[in-house]
Amino acid sequence: MPSPRIRRLILDEETLQGLLQNWPLIQITGKAGIPPEIYRFTYNLRGLYVSGSGEILERDSHVLEVNLTLGYPRRAPQCRMLTPVFHPNFDDSVVCIGDFWAASEGLDQLIIRIGRMISYQEYNTKSPLNGLAAKWAAQNSHLLPIDPRPVAPPLNGAPKAPVPEEGEKPAPVQFGPGVPIPTTAEDQWSEKIVISPEHSGVSNPPPAAPPPLSTFSNPTVSNAAELKTEFAVLPKEDRFFRWRLVLFFTLLAILSGCLLWYGFQRQAQVPLPVPTRKLPAGATKPAGANARRSAGLDPLLEKVMQLPGSSNPEALRAEDNARKSMQAGDSASAITALKQAVSLDSNFSRAWIELGWIYSATADKSSALNAFQRAVEADSTQIVPYKTLAYYYAFLGNRNDAIGTWQRLQSLASDDPDLAPNLGGLFMAEKRYPEAASLFEAAALANPADAYAQLRLGMVRLRSHNTDQGMKAMHKALQIDPGAEMLNDVAYEMAETNTNLAEALVYSQRSIRDVEERSQKVDFQNIQKADLQLARAITAYWDTLGWIYFKMDNLARAKSYLAPAWQLRQEGLVGDHLGQVYEKQKQFPAALHMYNLALEANPRLDETPARMRNLAKVPLPEKRLNAREELNLMRTVQLPSITATNASADFDVLLVANGKIEKANFSSGSEALRSAGKELENARSGEAFPPASTARLIRRGILSCSSYTGCNFVFYPLTVIPGTN
Repeated sequence: MPSPRIRRLILDEETLQGLLQNWPLIQITGKAGIPPEIYRFTYNLRGLYVSGSGEILERDSHVLEVNLTLGYPRRAPQCRMLTPVFHPNFDDSVVCIGDFWAASEGLDQLIIRIGRMISYQEYNTKSPLNGLAAKWAAQNSHLLPIDPRPVAPPLNGAPKAPVPEEGEKPAPVQFGPGVPIPTTAEDQWSEKIVISPEHSGVSNPPPAAPPPLSTFSNPTVSNAAELKTEFAVLPKEDRFFRWRLVLFFTLLAILSGCLLWYGFQRQAQVPLPVPTRKLPAGATKPAGANARRSAGLDPLLEKVMQLPGSSNPEALRAEDNARKSMQAGDSASAITALKQAVSLDSNFSRAWIELGWIYSATADKSSALNAFQRAVEADSTQIVPYKTLAYYYAFLGNRNDAIGTWQRLQSLASDDPDLAPNLGGLFMAEKRYPEAASLFEAAALANPADAYAQLRLGMVRLRSHNTDQGMKAMHKALQIDPGAEMLNDVAYEMAETNTNLAEALVYSQRSIRDVEERSQKVDFQNIQKADLQLARAITAYWDTLGWIYFKMDNLARAKSYLAPAWQLRQEGLVGDHLGQVYEKQKQFPAALHMYNLALEANPRLDETPARMRNLAKVPLPEKRLNAREELNLMRTVQLPSITATNASADFDVLLVANGKIEKANFSSGSEALRSAGKELENARSGEAFPPASTARLIRRGILSCSSYTGCNFVFYPLTVIPGTN
């Protein structure tokens, strides 16, 4: 018999299909899972967004993605807009539904309510996600709602409202007394405002998505799909799995975020369920290193769980209650229980850390920081609380306090293996190279067979302009590990420091030749996770080679590698590299456009904003896509109509050099699309590969068909590795 959650998912699908069938205002345009756990909805309703020039403009189509997590329905679905919305209760990553979600509420009711929010039939200015939109809505309530049409389908037998044609205004409906009836769009927006430049293009700055793990840090983690699979087969006695899952991803966010400050700009190619890679200020860490680093996050979490408990049984009981609350998705009750635990025993360091993690997961940074500080004070003899606090300081961008915390730990445990990569990385970010060098030299001396210890030492020496000694360490790293990944990392760092570019070119070309040869041997009928990860490694290596050509002033060749790497990766750093090529070619509008896309892909790029400011006077087209929408479209392939019904399915596709999809195999999903591989094979994926590339890249994506919007195929981002055989 199916579990209660599965029965709920089946019921949700049946209810949504019945409710929205032939309803033009809301369409199901994508599903994943059987029964579906991820939905995409298209709302054909009028709402608002902020243009690149800062104007509030209307928009007639909006796309919502809904993820029904393991905690659903006790825990609210994760909802995010894939198209821009200017609304008090939306930001660029989430829709605020926490105030009204209850497990008893149907998913259909939630979808209707979000439609009412998009059209400004509902909005809450008291606890907004977007303070600017809340202020605007309060000052302009006489202009609302934007779209007065009933969002919910009518009862059986009632006529259904048509979708307005392009340029046509929504049909008016009858309102009761006291409900304002908007006039035409031109009249409404005669009073529109222009947002100041610092808000241009976004409603509020989005909360920073955790950047990927740095090269020098911890490790690969399972992707979301794998974790679900692992949960399905776990023994029943693992009663804390969900609690551990929440802690795991919160810790991942803190650790990966703090690594941004290590001075390494190239984010590690770790297949995370969140975006992605580089080294100093975030250099490239390809997929191969993941196996060697696979022990980092989980052991730290385990070490926290192994911290001493409390001598007070009531405090331990409160901690246990907090874990049960987290299993039920009730973070508020978990916080209450943990606060009780630490009030009963203020020296309960483990509970302080757990409390900090939950505060961090709920974006209460101040309370999280206070909890982590109290964890150190509670037991100053333990190593783990210092590490947790140092990671969090770095996550917040507070390098000085992060450095100070690591130095306090250094006095307690000078031989701790995490000191050199973390404290040394922070010194690198602050350009305190002598201090970083002393740490890296000690680590390399203590671990002479560690290729990455030699790589770190080579990096700091090259950045200190000690070229001979730097290259000596780099050559030693390659002697220990002559693989494609190390070749690529060494080549990239040499390019960053303009060192021996001809030699860097040879290393980079060797790494690409090696990994592209590997891609020739994959079995498309028996795809493994490593086969899907090859696309990440290959595109990273293309970026390195393109960057070397840029430093050699061969701009045409640089672009020939960077453009396809950007098309396939959509990673901020690669976009910044390509933007610099355009800028050096004096294609200033193209450069500015690329910098804007790069920042959308990674808002934490250090130097890109300054490049944009230098091009501030460059004119851009008045009518252009929002950056996020453009990034989404880059992964989308439009297809002819395949089926008249609403359906979706996952497909594996094999991309070859001319940008063609050579093969497409049905993976899972609707049987109506099982034979749709031919349509995919007749489509082009977009950007061709670099010249003479022999790569064969396996990608996975979701094919969605709707009776209203037609069919399209959307590639999963390279940061997401869906389930494999």
